Amino acid sequence: MKKKKIQKVQEFVYTVVFAEMAETRILTRHSLEWVQKKGLCSSKTVLALKGLRIEHLTTIQLLALPKLLSKSDCFLHGRTGSGKTLAFLIPVVERLNAMQFKESHGVGALIITPTRELAQQISEVLRPLADAHGFSQSTLTGGTKFKNSDVKNGSVLVVGTPGKVAKAVMKNGGDSLPVNNLKVLILDEADHLLDNGSHTEQLREILSCIPKENVQKILVSATVIEKSLKLAKGLCNTEFIYVSSEKSSTPTTAQIKQSYLHVAACDRLSMLIMVLKTLTKKKVIVFFNSCHSVKFHSKVLASFQLPVYHCMDYIHRIGRTGRGDGQTGQALLFLQPEEQEFVQVLANMDVRIDEIEFSGDLQPIQQQVYSFVKNDLEIQQLGKLAFKKFVRAYQCHKLKKIFSISTLNLNEVCKAFGFQIPPLTLGKLT
Repeated sequence: MKKKKIQKVQEFVYTVVFAEMAETRILTRHSLEWVQKKGLCSSKTVLALKGLRIEHLTTIQLLALPKLLSKSDCFLHGRTGSGKTLAFLIPVVERLNAMQFKESHGVGALIITPTRELAQQISEVLRPLADAHGFSQSTLTGGTKFKNSDVKNGSVLVVGTPGKVAKAVMKNGGDSLPVNNLKVLILDEADHLLDNGSHTEQLREILSCIPKENVQKILVSATVIEKSLKLAKGLCNTEFIYVSSEKSSTPTTAQIKQSYLHVAACDRLSMLIMVLKTLTKKKVIVFFNSCHSVKFHSKVLASFQLPVYHCMDYIHRIGRTGRGDGQTGQALLFLQPEEQEFVQVLANMDVRIDEIEFSGDLQPIQQQVYSFVKNDLEIQQLGKLAFKKFVRAYQCHKLKKIFSISTLNLNEVCKAFGFQIPPLTLGKLT
């Protein structure tokens, strides 16, 4: 592994998550008109896509269209930003249009995704296609109420999260989501849905309510996880045709350059602030292990005049830094020195990650953090909850030997949340 030493904060910029232009291409040379002439989509779809300023298909879209139009059960694999959403939406509306599917038939296509944010994104992309073909659509997510009128009026296309959809299909009598004539079931971000957890159990409930035959099943994911794929085969009772726009099935793409930095527990927040201060003209994504940490850190970062936007609902993938055609990203991982073994875990997964070093004084920033937290009761409470969740994340981590609660120095960790001594009002952390 390559090791570089960085002496100046300004040089440190290039080791943190951000996107910049590169030569990697996602779009093909095949225009929408060419696709229409080949019989792979209708004029209605072409007009809808042109309205979205789309002129050419991406690689995954071109590969997926003929397979999905032939009703094959498929696993679509492509990096983040490769156009996977349209890769399954285009053939879905084309199939339903060819069948002259109507609202009176019930739900024609059911798209399930793990988070409300992703469900809303898919719905926004779907809307112009649905409108072009005269199809109604509904979005069922947490925070929305499933109404009987939604069923009575009909929804040909339904996008939702697994828990909400499971409740909708399992309602008694005429209040349930009408899936008796379902033609297509799509599991987006399949690796997160098929983790053998609560999402997977909800999928079992949904699968028990849809027809056993003549339902095309499509898995979509940016990563290939054999355990998830094996679970999907068992749940869906089918073999999936693998359709990929990638040359390999590695966990991250060649678009992403990864680095790691040893940071003491007490310096995590100060280091983050220093890094972000050098990137005010770049787009940066910072990932935390709990929603409480997101809330706490967004408040602290804003106090340092750093323009931040916080999201409670997000798929944690560094691939989003290299999202889109011709884009690359860079990622920086903060590791405590005793967590060095995690680098070997990544190496065993064929992930190349380089070590960098930093030298500089973080104390002025840390003192500002202490002062800010000390003088704001709301921030103190957010910090306490974030600290508690951070520690608990170590207690339930899958790699307990590396991210060990026994090696975690709470007196040092608390400093990263603005406390000079651990908060005493949290009670037991177990």
